[in-house]
Amino acid sequence: MDSKSRISLKLIFAFIVLMIAVTIGTLVTRRMLINEGAAAGKTPGRTYTRHYAFIHTGGDDDLWNNIYDGARARGDESDAYVEKFGEDLTVDYSRNDLVKIAMEASVDGIIIDGDTDPALSEIVNEAVASGIPVVCVFNDCAESDRVCFVGFSYYNIGRQYGAELLKSYADSDITVYVVMDNENSGGNENLVISGIYDEFAERGVADSCELEGIYVNNETAFTAEEDIRDIFIGSNLPDAMVALNSVYTRCLFQAAVDYNKTGSVMLYGFDDSADILEAVSKNLLEATISVDASQIGSSAVEALDEFISTGYVTTYIAQDTEVILPQRATEILSEEREEDEE
Repeated sequence: MDSKSRISLKLIFAFIVLMIAVTIGTLVTRRMLINEGAAAGKTPGRTYTRHYAFIHTGGDDDLWNNIYDGARARGDESDAYVEKFGEDLTVDYSRNDLVKIAMEASVDGIIIDGDTDPALSEIVNEAVASGIPVVCVFNDCAESDRVCFVGFSYYNIGRQYGAELLKSYADSDITVYVVMDNENSGGNENLVISGIYDEFAERGVADSCELEGIYVNNETAFTAEEDIRDIFIGSNLPDAMVALNSVYTRCLFQAAVDYNKTGSVMLYGFDDSADILEAVSKNLLEATISVDASQIGSSAVEALDEFISTGYVTTYIAQDTEVILPQRATEILSEEREEDEE
């Protein structure tokens, strides 16, 4: 056997050893997560009677942290430990895998961000069939057997955006871009567009207005930022743009500043994070629409508690949304600063 063949065999052997090590490491980590989940009902000084898994693997970290905080606080009140399942793991499990692991850990309930993925529906159905109720928050998994959805009406949000747009364009043509996820296009975003259109139609101006969904690569915050910047680089900007999450909202007003387009296009955002409220207060955004994220989390835990206690729960718990204009944004920021100083 020549030296090249010996080197090739060594490389192949090393690769096989590496793959075995990775596989073993993955299985060990998975088992550790299951064991931790099974014991998660216990914390120093306290034992909980129920254990809920909170599963979310997407963006909008501020929003989801607030949802989790609300769920955890409500759980503490009702004797349920709400675990942010899969956090700080070296292995990047998918959402569907985390649901399976939660099932193996025999949690008492699961809170999850839903979507229209048929594979997710199957896994949710398996969980419910095994006696573990699932509550969807923010986005629904309507084709599954989930016991409840805690969220809001995207159609009503569209009506709210439409009403704000018409404050500036009541008697003239308007072109509106709605920034949409490329993987979820045709879902909630289209309900927003329908809401805007119906608001325009009710005011008798729908025929003179143009609504268009703009698809954005949401694989990472960077890819979304690049796609949104491309819109501002183009020669024909719309009259207004609407973003439906905090990531796109930040990308919109930052791109407007970077390309000196503030005032050239009216921007409408989503969420009430401090930086977004600052943008509204400085008129970089005309308005933003917020939901009480903490209340969403709290309502999700209440839904699980009720279902486990009675076997019944309403299938949809609606959450209110609020349009925040510059004056209100300034007030909220001032109140938050005062609270921080106390």
